[in-house]
Amino acid sequence: MLPSDRLAACRSLPRNGLYALIFNTAIAALLAAIGFGGDFLVNLVYSQCIGLPAWFLIEAARNLLWPNQRPQPLTFIPLVIASLAIATYGGTWIGARLLGHPWNLQTPLASLLISATAGFIAVLYFWERGHSEMVERQAAEARLKLLQAQIEPHFLFNTLANLDALIGADPARARTMLGHLNDYLRATLASARKERNTLGDEFALLAGYLEVIGVRMGPRLAFSLDLPESLERCEVPPMLLQPLVENAIRHGLEPKIDGGRIEVRARGDDGRLVITITDTGIGLGNSRSQGTGLGIAHVRERIAAAYGVSATLEVRPGGSGGAELVLGIPQERK
Repeated sequence: MLPSDRLAACRSLPRNGLYALIFNTAIAALLAAIGFGGDFLVNLVYSQCIGLPAWFLIEAARNLLWPNQRPQPLTFIPLVIASLAIATYGGTWIGARLLGHPWNLQTPLASLLISATAGFIAVLYFWERGHSEMVERQAAEARLKLLQAQIEPHFLFNTLANLDALIGADPARARTMLGHLNDYLRATLASARKERNTLGDEFALLAGYLEVIGVRMGPRLAFSLDLPESLERCEVPPMLLQPLVENAIRHGLEPKIDGGRIEVRARGDDGRLVITITDTGIGLGNSRSQGTGLGIAHVRERIAAAYGVSATLEVRPGGSGGAELVLGIPQERK
């Protein structure tokens, strides 16, 4: 299982577990309504004791054996039957112990028939839901690749155009820019093949990128990168920060005659990783700063796909007249 698939599977477990809890409660209410097994509370105990283990066994096996595809019926159905049988016998024993009821091997037979019927319905639901989530994830990944393909040419075309101009006017600067570009592209290609990158590698990529831009902008660009050593091994999606820095330069610093400064800082905050990108450019709301928003949209989609609602990206005015972007994601260490 790829890291992204493993993360997606882990994040879906609590949500699917809640659905299973609700489904089991509905089964208990239905059985109490038709007069089977006892009152609602008794049926609820048995239903949860059987349904939750059955769901967990099936869900765990599905994510381990078929993390990135729809299960094959010939192998999945026997797994479901075995899981339901184990959960029914084990769950009725646990329920009997909790309620003080007698239990023997014949006790679960009626429950097994009900569990098999309810479990079949539940498995169909989760089977279709898992397939839908896989399709949605693949579509999101395709959109992200398209967005990344749209962003990267801006930087490359501008750099190559500047190289062409510098070769005749200032060969030494051209060689310096070419060296920085070569190092940056090597690191970029290596990062693009990874499912996760360390924050230390991301900051190294930013340093290479800003060195290339620095040759082009000269004294109009100043930058600083602040990454505590304790956060260097934190994991993030590859190439996550560069679009945000590129956005700040293109729409904040480059339109300003005197240029300016860009600062990138990382800090830990109660289990979260907070990355702040501040520039002293022309600021938000300025007609010269209005871009397509492609870089920020790209990052928003990536963090939504990787972290869901636990990720945030805020764009606000900076303290020195520029702009500030604050990215917050869960802190995950390699």
